[in-house]
Amino acid sequence: MIDQRAAEEFLNTATQAVSELSFCEIQDRYLAVNGQLNPVLARAESPQDQDVRRLNGKDSVLPGARPGWLYALFTISDGELNGCLVLSADNPPDIPQLTQLRAVAGVVAAARTSESHGELPQDTPGQPHRRGGLDPRLRSLSVRILELEEHDRIREALDQGATRDLGMSDTREGLLAKVLSRLTGRAIYIEDAFGKISAEAGNGSTPPYTRLPAAARSRTAQLWISSGLPVSEQRRLVALALSHGQVLGAVCMLETDNPVTTANIFALKYATRLLEAELSHRRALALLELQLGRDLVDELVSGMEAATAVVRTAALGYDISGPQHVIVAVWEPPRTDDTVVAALRRTFQKLRSSALVSGRSDMAVAVVRGDPLGAEVYSVMAKTLRSATGSVGIGGPSLDIDDIPRSFSEALHALHIRTASIDCYGATRFDQLGIYRVLDAAGGGPALAGYIDEWLGGLQRSDESRGSNLVQTLAQYLDHGGSYDRTAESLAIHRSTLRYRLNSIRLITGFDLSHPETRLNLHVATRAWRLRPHGASFHVPTGAPIRLWPQ
Repeated sequence: MIDQRAAEEFLNTATQAVSELSFCEIQDRYLAVNGQLNPVLARAESPQDQDVRRLNGKDSVLPGARPGWLYALFTISDGELNGCLVLSADNPPDIPQLTQLRAVAGVVAAARTSESHGELPQDTPGQPHRRGGLDPRLRSLSVRILELEEHDRIREALDQGATRDLGMSDTREGLLAKVLSRLTGRAIYIEDAFGKISAEAGNGSTPPYTRLPAAARSRTAQLWISSGLPVSEQRRLVALALSHGQVLGAVCMLETDNPVTTANIFALKYATRLLEAELSHRRALALLELQLGRDLVDELVSGMEAATAVVRTAALGYDISGPQHVIVAVWEPPRTDDTVVAALRRTFQKLRSSALVSGRSDMAVAVVRGDPLGAEVYSVMAKTLRSATGSVGIGGPSLDIDDIPRSFSEALHALHIRTASIDCYGATRFDQLGIYRVLDAAGGGPALAGYIDEWLGGLQRSDESRGSNLVQTLAQYLDHGGSYDRTAESLAIHRSTLRYRLNSIRLITGFDLSHPETRLNLHVATRAWRLRPHGASFHVPTGAPIRLWPQ
């Protein structure tokens, strides 16, 4: 154990060497006596004394009562602690200054150790020994050690911030931005894959830069991938979160009048790696949930064993108990991607309805808990897709899992009715179909086919031979209650043309269109005719009975 006199000499030597540094001053000194650090100058015990002792000989920043920098630098000889210098400065030193401080302490320790062994300090080859001098290799090693310690501190702070429990108003991106802003002292903005701000810290909510167009964002991605370094643009540094070459998001650090340090760059890049892991995890979960949901919806509308359905829906966080409705939607022009499916999913999120959503061919299918409002579903979807050229069919309620396929069949029926009607865009509920509920959806029953032929056969054959559309004219005339003006407007023809067509209908059929019973039968026949394949506006699957679409 080092004796007290030797410890005092060592502490005095270190004090003299450190006092020559211009960026800090010695605030206090401690001497190790029998392994216990005590102030050199006798005084009352202070909170700082406990802070110094808790460090157990590890150099570190100390909490201070006033602004500025307070640092504990321990002196060690032959592996034993012999004292501590408490240093202070108005501003924290940079890495070169800390390197100089550590180097001075290292040289003092080496010199005192050599003297205690009866040796003299040796000159570096080609360079005479001087007090406070330092071998360049040792200086480089000290710089690297300080950088690694700084990187460990940054990693620890960001890791803790990224894994903290989220508060009521926090997001994972928000926590990451706050920690990174605190570490770098700069404003931080986190963007999604499309350049939209998802979180910010250290500045106002409005970023002091404009959103880059797609071409500029693509260039930034190319520079990031090729160099692996943050890209400078519009007074900010941008680092990208990537997955298989696809941009998931970005972390933007605003530039200030102070130069960007290597520690700032490391913190930015490490925060981006954490964001990349978080966004990749979310995307993987979303894709898995989408696939599981797609398979589950297909099985539910096809018929699924109840116990299995309960387990699998619960795994996705969906409550299959209570009444369920099946909803189907198609949009014009037909979409080959998942845009309609995504729009239907977002619609239920906005309406705060619990739903499982999938896609079949160019149709979106959803199993929805509770009683959905058809008009709201259609209007929200139309706003989401920025198009009102779509149709939605809603099946009746299924009170148990085994009844979901029936609701799906009814939803297809309602959709087919909607697409074949005059107003083919909108939503139709099966339980509001009225007379259509007693008509065969495909028009394939022998009795109904005979009924249609009895009342409309002559007109159909005339249309086929002459290329006219008298059946459609009659259907719209009856739907509009015999109004010439509204019928002509719906058909986009002149009143005289409509009058000519109606006269032709009377001559071909021999029917009196003013007779109530005749009008009723013709109206029912035209409604049934519309359910036949050639009467549909959309390509909606038909058959007797209605079958599920193949994938």
